[in-house]
Amino acid sequence: MWKLLPLGVFAALAATAFTAPDAGAATKTYYVDQALGSDSAAGTQAAPWKSLAKVAATTLNPGDTVLLRRGRTWSGGLAVKGSGSASAPVKIGAYGDGARPIVQGNQEACVNLPGDYVWVQDLQVGVAADAGRCSWAGVEVGGDHDKVLSNYITGAGAGVYIAPSADGTEVTQNDLVDNNHMTVVTPGGNDDSGAFAILVQGNGSDIGWNRISGSIAVSDDFGGLDGAAVEIFYGSDNVIHHNISEDNESFTELGTDAADPDGVSRNNVYEYNAVFGAKTRGGIVTRGAEDGNGPVTGTVFRNNSVRLSNAESEGFVCYGGCTNQTLKLTQNVIQSAMKVGYADTGWTATDHNVFYGGQRQFTPGPTDKIADPKFTSATNLTLTSGSPAIGLGTTKYADIDVDGNPVGTRIDAGAYQFTP
Repeated sequence: MWKLLPLGVFAALAATAFTAPDAGAATKTYYVDQALGSDSAAGTQAAPWKSLAKVAATTLNPGDTVLLRRGRTWSGGLAVKGSGSASAPVKIGAYGDGARPIVQGNQEACVNLPGDYVWVQDLQVGVAADAGRCSWAGVEVGGDHDKVLSNYITGAGAGVYIAPSADGTEVTQNDLVDNNHMTVVTPGGNDDSGAFAILVQGNGSDIGWNRISGSIAVSDDFGGLDGAAVEIFYGSDNVIHHNISEDNESFTELGTDAADPDGVSRNNVYEYNAVFGAKTRGGIVTRGAEDGNGPVTGTVFRNNSVRLSNAESEGFVCYGGCTNQTLKLTQNVIQSAMKVGYADTGWTATDHNVFYGGQRQFTPGPTDKIADPKFTSATNLTLTSGSPAIGLGTTKYADIDVDGNPVGTRIDAGAYQFTP
């Protein structure tokens, strides 16, 4: 099991949680109860609506809120009509007691956010069974500055899909579990697609503090299995930080479309992520201009902890004309069974990392260390006394580590600061 954040850290993150506006506010709050509501009702808590179709037919204005009754299930998906503003977002959430409200149904997207400044929080999106899964995306984000917060998302081809049109998306503190649906799976070719917890094609996203597991599915095209916790294809200037990734086929893969001038992936940053699991075969995979899905440029991978025990696992891969402009590794701890890493000849953008395990098909830098990182266990990547990662870092990139501990004047490599 992953090492969970302390409750105090989650409480701080939950500061974005919302409540219904005051009764005197100009904005509106609509209540929806699948069991006891009626679409001819007023939409108040005493007289709630029944269906998500009623919500979809209503244009929501800045500051409006839609609350779904806990313990209820809706099929058919939710399309949110309208946009909020920076100071008054549109909010979709939950009310009452009990389990999260479930939005399911064999829709292209169970929850669709085409507008700007829309928040979705505290829902269960999708189910694992074929009959109720989201056929493509759990939550599809098409607008700018939307937020996907504290949801449980499962069973989709892409748990969260950030479309090319979306800028400034925030995906925070969600549980993305078993998004293991391969939406395209055909013999031959390279067209299999799916099993993404988060698929990023937009720009400027903030993806942090999520717990991601089970993004893995059978693929005829890609070595029998495929999937990723975070897949970036086209997206640029995204920050992926403080996530826990367990038993996803890979943590992340980046690609681009060289034929599309708007489809270049560049300047994505990964920091303070913990990646492990016996099923995981890849940490980070990226490529240069010689690959058909390249070039990807300016990727930074820093202060991450990777511990892969799978016999076919590779900690990092940078190929297809990989250069120092493709990928920079700094202050990571990477342990992997088959290959610690692979990079094309000439790649030297590595410093202050700890590498350990299988083959090293790259040249470590003079400040890197080849040594046992002394993780607590295969599924708990905190450091134990004497780890070479302790004090190895030179630059502070975040105030707290993935476990909520402060990063002080002593900077450790990896996602966890050592605590005696």
